[in-house]
This record gives sequence, structure tokens and C-alpha cells, in this order.
Amino acid sequence: MINSIIESFNIDKDVLLKALFETLEMLGVALIFTFIFGLIIGIILFITRNKGLYENKVLYLITSTIVNIIRSVPFILFIIILIPLTRVIVGTGFGVNASKFPLSIVGIATFARLVEQALLSVNKDIYETSYALGANTFQYFKSFLLRESRQFLVLSFVSTTISLISYSTVVGVIAGGGLGYLAINEGYQNFNYPLMWIIIIIMIIIVQAVQGLGNLVAKKIDKR
Repeated sequence: MINSIIESFNIDKDVLLKALFETLEMLGVALIFTFIFGLIIGIILFITRNKGLYENKVLYLITSTIVNIIRSVPFILFIIILIPLTRVIVGTGFGVNASKFPLSIVGIATFARLVEQALLSVNKDIYETSYALGANTFQYFKSFLLRESRQFLVLSFVSTTISLISYSTVVGVIAGGGLGYLAINEGYQNFNYPLMWIIIIIMIIIVQAVQGLGNLVAKKIDKR
């Protein structure tokens, strides 16, 4: 078995490298949008919820419902129903570029909910402390709330990243490229099981590296 895996790696290393770069490209773009918009939407959920800083039941209900719907739909079906919209926005419904859109959307929804939970984990007395020190709303968020929750935000982003790594293997349904597509189409369907196992090992290594790096960063910035 090991010999077969080594032989397969030597034969398919160029294809594997291409697929790896495609996966990293998809994840890189998706994670940028996930971090920016997921953080913004998560903060909106936090401040507009019941007894929030800017309580707005209608806005919270709408935003929370959209986030819940996106997270509830199985990703393989989510990709398919988004194809018409993906085609309008990206210019194509298939391929690596098309995969970035659904990955970004589900990443944003997942991270937004985790951001809300991370901010809720902060001691509520922090606001009173910041107010007593004369901080305005922006200073409260920047110097108190986000600072106190940064460890949880990092771990939440790591968790979202690992979820997107898993989701990236599903984009083969729209010929999305990457390691998952290669594993299914060239590994499983062509009975090239050594190649499939190589890709599984690569994915495990990537996940372990992301989790390890995330834990290290979270530990470094935890100043509680």
C-alpha cells in the first residue's frame, strides 16, 4: 500500500501541485471575504440583538434569519442553487472562480454567527468600565470589546477556515477544481485509490497546520 502511494505521488505530483494551488486560491479569496464581512455582520448581530447596544429587533431578525438559512442548506445543494447567481456575478457557473462565491457566502454566514457568540462571551461589565473611563462607542469596540474577545475570534476564524477546507472538497459538483475534485474524479471514479489517499493525507496535514497555528496565535494574544 505504501509503495503504491509513493509510486502514485511520483506519477501525479504535478497534477497534485496544481490542485493544491487551486484549493489554496479558492480558500484564500473566500477567507478574505469571510473575515471582513463575517466580522461586520457578526458585530451587527451583536449590537442589534435583544438588549444590545443598538437594539433593533427587525434588523436582527432579518440578518439572523439569512445567516441561519445559509448555514442550514447542505453545501452541495447550496452550490447548485447558487449557480445562476454565481454565473451573473463571476461570469461562469463552473470552475475554480465559480467555487469562490459559494465558499465565501457560507464562510461569511458561519463566521458571523461565531463572531456574535465570541462577543457575547465577553463580560458585560466591560461596557460599564469603558463608559466610566470616558470611552466613546468606537473606543469601546476597538479597545475593550474586540480586545477582550480576540482569542475567541481567532479560534472562531480557525474553526471557520477548517470548515471551508472541508467544503472546498465538495465543489467538484461544479467542476470546481482543487484537491477534492481531483480525489473524486481522478482518484475514486478512476479507481486510483493511492492518489485518493495522498489527497486525504494532504488535507489532514493542512487542517492540522491551520489548527496548530490558530491555537498558537490564540495563546499568544490571550492577555487575560
